[in-house]
Amino acid sequence: MAKKLRLGIVPYMNAKPLIYGLNQYTDSIVLSFEVPSLLPTMLNNDQIDVAIIPSIEYFRSGNYAIIPDISISSYGTVESVKIFSKVPIQNIRTAALDKSSLTSCALTKIIFKEQYHLTPYYTPWDNRDDISGANVDAVLLIGDNAMKMNEDEYVTLDLGQAWFEYTGLPFVYAVWVAKKGHHIPGINKLLRDAKEAGIRSVKALATIESQRLQLIQERCQKYLTNSIHYNLDKEEITGLQTFYQHATSLGLAPAGVEIVFNKS
Repeated sequence: MAKKLRLGIVPYMNAKPLIYGLNQYTDSIVLSFEVPSLLPTMLNNDQIDVAIIPSIEYFRSGNYAIIPDISISSYGTVESVKIFSKVPIQNIRTAALDKSSLTSCALTKIIFKEQYHLTPYYTPWDNRDDISGANVDAVLLIGDNAMKMNEDEYVTLDLGQAWFEYTGLPFVYAVWVAKKGHHIPGINKLLRDAKEAGIRSVKALATIESQRLQLIQERCQKYLTNSIHYNLDKEEITGLQTFYQHATSLGLAPAGVEIVFNKS
């Protein structure tokens, strides 16, 4: 029996279009769902063959090749990566960062430091369901939890919008990667075709996700079509490189890492 291809994927709504087209390959593909911060370790330990990883981890590792043409990104408002603050943004002195997302943690530090000239004391945030009792000024939430949060009692900062206002560029949160030198025949086409199938099926996906998350269907559909983008073209690559430059300037990633694309 041929070995199944093992794909690591985040469990959030924003990734569902990237895997929707893989449903027909259950006999040859295994999907492993995990928070983004854990997927790089699984890939490094050969528990999976390909993974969607936080973009910051691509630069921190230097051991990956990016699957071309695919990303999880935004052009402005993203909705699912937000700061929820009890005080005005400029008054934040302490912040808890959702430890499940390494890229969003780095983006928070960049926006706070370079746009707001803030250097708050940071702590990790584990309890992602209820931030009302958090003993900090602000909390970073990502993914479905950020989408479901009631914003009425908080000052919010959408980090996708903040990045776009600061740079004029899209922000790339995650990319598919394989290990450098790990040849997987046909993987680029497989994942590109899956993305295209998912984009064509956004309405059906929005219905499924609205039921799962108890959100309005129209909001899910708008999120998957307007807030989240799935290409990795020239402008997204420029945004990715710009993020890397800011990350290195703050010591959040090592210098000298090039963007390398997978050839399979």
